[in-house]
Amino acid sequence: MRSWITTIGPSPFAVINTFWAAADRDDWVPGRIYLVYNEFTKEFLPGISAVMERIILEYGGKKPEIYCKHVDEDDLGNVFRTYEGIIHKERELGNEIAIDITPGRKYMSAFSLYAGLKEGSIDKIYYIHIRGRKFMNRPYPLIPTPYCELEDIVSIGGLSQ
Repeated sequence: MRSWITTIGPSPFAVINTFWAAADRDDWVPGRIYLVYNEFTKEFLPGISAVMERIILEYGGKKPEIYCKHVDEDDLGNVFRTYEGIIHKERELGNEIAIDITPGRKYMSAFSLYAGLKEGSIDKIYYIHIRGRKFMNRPYPLIPTPYCELEDIVSIGGLSQ
């Protein structure tokens, strides 16, 4: 099974667009999703999870398991342990793992990245690079291809398994 781990930030399209681009450009369609959120972003969970489920179904997947994990953004140790626990569990199950470091607070993205690397190789570490502010906060299909680059840091950095 494939698992997707992401942080929920104040911009829902930062979460959705990377996920959509990974399904569209890289055929990455997970069966399990982890949405890590805090008290300021929990309001976005219903909409984001509904759109992610729809994307999976549109790209040929089955209804995913979606887990929402609350973290206190002031407890940095707990934030790190949350990512570490998710990644460890998924590795023990033998699942492929993709981490999206695009959305959310940068320290949360950094912790998710570090937790993944600490546990061993991660299959995919995604970042969506959108060139030009005028395309920020727009749905993925409305961003012209030359202005939207899906990056896999595993491939760029030679971190393969």
